[in-house]
Amino acid sequence: MTMQIAIQHEKQPALDILVRAFHDDPVMNWMSAHPGFQRTFFDITLPVFLPDGLTYIEEQGRGAAAWLGPNKKLRWPVTPGNLLRMFKVCGLRGFFRFAMSGLTTAKFHPTEPHYYLFLIGALPENKGQGVGSALMAHVLRKCDEENMPAYLENSKRENLAFYQGHGFEVVDEIRFASSAPPVWLMWRVPRPATHQLDS
Repeated sequence: MTMQIAIQHEKQPALDILVRAFHDDPVMNWMSAHPGFQRTFFDITLPVFLPDGLTYIEEQGRGAAAWLGPNKKLRWPVTPGNLLRMFKVCGLRGFFRFAMSGLTTAKFHPTEPHYYLFLIGALPENKGQGVGSALMAHVLRKCDEENMPAYLENSKRENLAFYQGHGFEVVDEIRFASSAPPVWLMWRVPRPATHQLDS
């Protein structure tokens, strides 16, 4: 499988894929059940990652992933306009939950240089076909070549084995509130290229 890079003007294809891929995400659905929440969230956040050149779409449009490279500071687009857009699809309770999730993940985010996997997802009808592994391997190869660790926040228990199969290990389990589903913080130590999973 080969990848195509989603550059700034190609945000829409990645957006469409990720909205479908995350339709059943426990944490996102806990934040807001509004049908426009995920599209609004991804529409606001994806532009943060696109300029780094590490947002990829699988060649046949079956999956997408968004990474941030090492030594790149994560700068969320917190503007009055974006906050208003989120409030409209969250409501008061959802907006509070959304804010808590952002503050909590920032609190636990590692400070040492690493590749950060913000989003990865395959279309529901293409799960189990190696799409996620191809997207993952594309950047993990860079991690191993550069001897650089990787980090992610996993919000689905059934995905733990997938990430562990690519070398990630759980370093903490958190919740944004007592009513929230768990989130697993996962870290990957770089390994020799000969041990890298094939794409």
